[in-house]
Amino acid sequence: MVMQKRRVLLICSQHLFCESMETFLRAADGVDVIGPWDLSEDICQRIPEARPNVVVIVDEDPQSDVIASLTAAIIEQYPELSVIRAGLTENVFRVFSTHTLPARGTDLLETIRGLPAWEQALSKILK
Repeated sequence: MVMQKRRVLLICSQHLFCESMETFLRAADGVDVIGPWDLSEDICQRIPEARPNVVVIVDEDPQSDVIASLTAAIIEQYPELSVIRAGLTENVFRVFSTHTLPARGTDLLETIRGLPAWEQALSKILK
């Protein structure tokens, strides 16, 4: 059985931490990394062209107002698209809007692989 690759949009504010996360994700089977994109980019308008299955936002402080606003904007505009936030100040991944997982690489990959496909999410949005 061929596993469909999960398209992961990686958004980062910290270059060095982002490089580590990007390297980790690119090495994983079944993951196709888009980006990384910088927080200063027009993210919400570019999501349709990128067609991600999931958005991973990595920031020094994943609870900051900027990250919270970006997460809310993505979920509001693309309600079927999941957002995972990770940071340097917490040892968890926050999956919006479901639950929190311990911050281990295998959990991140399992979460990414288990999320609904972009095509299914987009068809629900456009109906």
